[in-house]
Amino acid sequence: MIVSILFLSIVLIILTGIPVGIGLGVVGLGFSLIFEGQSAFISLPQTIFSSNNSFLLTAIPMFILMSEILRRANVTEILFDAVTKLVGHLPGGLAVSTVITCAIGASITGSSVANAASMSIVAAPSMISRGYERKFTYGLIAASGTLGILIPPSIPMLLYASITEESIGKLFISGIVPGLLLVSLLCAYVILKEKFFDNSDRKIEKASFGARLNSLKKALPALILPIIVVGGIYAGFFTPTEAAGVGVFFAFVLGFFWYRTLNLLDIIPIFKDSLHSTCMILLLIAGSMVLGHAITTLQISDQLVSMVSAYDVSKVIFIILIMILLFVLGCILEVISVIYIVLPVLYPIVMELGINSIWFAIIFIVNMEIALITPPLGMNLYVIGGISKRPISEIMLGSVPFVVIFLFFLLLLILFPGISTIFVR
Repeated sequence: MIVSILFLSIVLIILTGIPVGIGLGVVGLGFSLIFEGQSAFISLPQTIFSSNNSFLLTAIPMFILMSEILRRANVTEILFDAVTKLVGHLPGGLAVSTVITCAIGASITGSSVANAASMSIVAAPSMISRGYERKFTYGLIAASGTLGILIPPSIPMLLYASITEESIGKLFISGIVPGLLLVSLLCAYVILKEKFFDNSDRKIEKASFGARLNSLKKALPALILPIIVVGGIYAGFFTPTEAAGVGVFFAFVLGFFWYRTLNLLDIIPIFKDSLHSTCMILLLIAGSMVLGHAITTLQISDQLVSMVSAYDVSKVIFIILIMILLFVLGCILEVISVIYIVLPVLYPIVMELGINSIWFAIIFIVNMEIALITPPLGMNLYVIGGISKRPISEIMLGSVPFVVIFLFFLLLLILFPGISTIFVR
C-alpha cells in the first residue's frame, strides 16, 4: 500500500511540471516528515551532500564536457563521411552508415541525446535527399541514437554503478557485445527493408580506394578516443574519473589542434552547455537520494524482498514483471529519473534472488533505450522533432518498427544471458 502511494505521489508531483529532481526530493522529504517527524530536517543536508560526494560521480561532468566538445567540433560529420565512403554502396547504404556512425558516436560521447541530435543535423538531410521516407529517417536516427547509453562509455551505466557499487569497468565491457548485436540487428533490418520492400535505387557510387583511405585517416584520431577511455578503464590504467579527464584532454586536442574546427569563442558555450547538463543530473541525484532516504526509513526494499520470498516468485517471472514496469515508467519519465526512482528499490531484490547483477544492468539499460523512443516522453523523439521542425507524430510513427526490434533484442538478452556476460569474469 505504501509503495503504491509513494509511486503515485511521484507521478502526480512530476505531472505538475516542476523539475524532476526537486519533485523527487519533495516526495522523499514529505514521507520522511510523516514517519520521522522534524528530525527529517536534520538528516536532509547530510543526505544532499553525500548524494554527490562520490569520486565515481566526478566522471559525469567530464564525460558530458567531452561529449559537448566533440559535438561542437563536428566530429560526427567526419565519422559519417568516412563510414559512408566505406559502406555507402551497400543496399540502404546511407541508412547503414547512419547506424554505424551512431554506434561509433556512442563509443565517443556516452550520450544518446547528443548522438541523436548530431545525426539529425548530419545524416537526416542526406538520407531525405536520397529518397528515404522522412518518418523512417527520423525513426532510424532516434533508435540508433539510443546506442549512446548501451555502448561504453555510458553515463547511465556510471549512475547505475554509483547506486549499486558495481564495477564500472565490468559494466562498460559488458555493453560491448550487446551493443554490437543491436547494431547488427538494425543494419540487417535496414538492408532487408531496402532489398525486399522498398525496391528503390538509392545506391551510392562506390568510393575509390584512395578516397576511402583518406577519409579513414581523417577519422582515425576520433576512433582512437573510445579505445583509450574504455580500454584504459578495463586494463586498470585509469579510474573512470581519470579516463574521463584524459578523454576531455584528447577531445580538446582533436577539436582545437587536429581538426581545427573549434576556436576560443567556442569555449564559453561548451562549458555553459556542459554545466547545464551536469547540474540537471546532479539535481536529480540529490532529489533521488532524499527519496532514497525515505525508502530506507520505510523499509520498502525489505518489504518487497519479503513479499517476493513469500510468494515464491521465480527469477523469470520477476524479470518479466520488472521489464513491464520499466517499459511503462519509461513512457512517462526520462531515463535518469527512472534509474534513481526504481533501482534503489529493485537492486536488493535482484541480489536476494541471486540474479546476475551485470546481466540485469544490461537489460535495465536496454529498457531505458526503449524509453528514449516511446511516446509520450521519449527524449530522442523530441530532440529530433526540435531540430527537424517536423510534427512529433511523424517521428513517433517512424520509431514504431524500431521499438519492435528493441523488444526482440531484449528477449534475446533475457533468453541468452551470456551475450551480456561473455567478457565479465
